[in-house]
Amino acid sequence: MLVGLIGIVPLIYAVWEAFTNQGVSALHHNFVGFSNFMAAVFRPSFLDSLVVTGIFVVVCTVVEFVIGYGIAYFLNLQLRGYQLARSVLLIPMLLTPVVIGLVFKFMFTPKIGVVYALLQSVGVHIPWFTDAFWGKVFIVTLDSWLFVPFVMLMLLAGMSGVSKEQLEAASLDGAGWWKKTRYVSLPALAPVIMITLLLRVVDTSRMFDQVYSSTRGGPGTSTLTTSILVYNDTFGSFQFGYGAAEAVTLTLLLSPFYFLYIRLTRI
Repeated sequence: MLVGLIGIVPLIYAVWEAFTNQGVSALHHNFVGFSNFMAAVFRPSFLDSLVVTGIFVVVCTVVEFVIGYGIAYFLNLQLRGYQLARSVLLIPMLLTPVVIGLVFKFMFTPKIGVVYALLQSVGVHIPWFTDAFWGKVFIVTLDSWLFVPFVMLMLLAGMSGVSKEQLEAASLDGAGWWKKTRYVSLPALAPVIMITLLLRVVDTSRMFDQVYSSTRGGPGTSTLTTSILVYNDTFGSFQFGYGAAEAVTLTLLLSPFYFLYIRLTRI
C-alpha cells in the first residue's frame, strides 16, 4: 500500500499529465494526445540534454568504477590502518549532494576558492564555470567524490567473498596480479560489478542535486542534464505537460536498466 502511494500513484499522475495541456496559460486541462511528446521530447534542447546526460553516465561510471576498484583492492589487503582509512573514505556517503555541490562551487570559484587558489599558485588557471569542457570536468569530479565511496564499499564487500584458496592456488601456479584479477577475482565479482554499475548508471541518469546546486546547467547548456531541463520546464516555465512528457520519456529510456536490476537481484 505504501509503495503504491509513494511510487505508482505519482507515476500514473505524471503519465496522465503528459497527455494534457496543463500549464499556467491553460484555462482548462484538455487531453492533447502525443502533442507534448512531439513538441517537448523531439526538440533540440531535450535531445542535447540526453547527450549531456549520456556523457556524464559513461564518464562518471567509468571513473568511479576504476577509482573505487583500486581503493577497494588496497583496503582488501588489510594493511595497517585500513579500518581508519575505510571510515574516512566513507564520509562523502554521509553528506547530501546539495551541500557538497555548494561547497565544491565555493572551492572552485575564482579568487575565493581554495582549490582555484592552489591551482593558481602553480600557474594553472582553469575556467571551471565559463568553459563548457571544464564545466563537465567539474561535475564529473564532484559526482566522483560523492559516489566513489559507494562503489568502493560494494566492491569491497564482494572482494571479501572471493575464495582465498583459488587466489593461493593461482599464485602457486605462477599467476601474477593481472592473471589472478582477470581469471579469479573479476569472474567472482561479476554479479556485484553488474549491480553496482546498474545502480550508478540509473542514479547518474537522473543527476539533479549536485548540478542544480553548483552550475545550474551552465556554462550555457554544457552541464544541462535531462533532470535539470525537466525541472526548468515544469517549475521555471510552468509547462507541466511538457515537463511530465520529458520525465515519462526519461523513465521509459531507463526502464530496461530497472528490469535488468530486478532480474539480477531476484532471489
